[in-house]
Amino acid sequence: MEHQVVWLPDPEEGYVLGTIEDIHQDFVTATTIRPPGRTIQASFKQTFVAEKDVNKDVNDNCALMFLNEANLLNNLRVRYDRDKIYTYVANILIAINPYVDIKNLYSSDVIKSYQGKSLGVLPPHVYAIG
Repeated sequence: MEHQVVWLPDPEEGYVLGTIEDIHQDFVTATTIRPPGRTIQASFKQTFVAEKDVNKDVNDNCALMFLNEANLLNNLRVRYDRDKIYTYVANILIAINPYVDIKNLYSSDVIKSYQGKSLGVLPPHVYAIG
């Protein structure tokens, strides 16, 4: 039997990936995948179904199959790790400060590529909003 993959609350990481081992009246017992082997008990309200591929990123969080707090934060984390600091939620732009310069993020070629384009045609960027 395949166990349901879920996001579980974690005081350090926000959420960690795990599989449900047992369902109780008010909470679930789960074993973490990342980091492996920890047992967590969490309330239903704090447990979120994970996307099938947690390493995939989407330009618009509305494209997530399960739009919940944990998957949204995971998508932002995956994109950030790939130097994709801009993400949409519909027509709202989310920007995460990278605290470093990202090569060609604001070049004149990038400005030109976004001129006259509708929102969503190109990847999320402040120039798409402007």
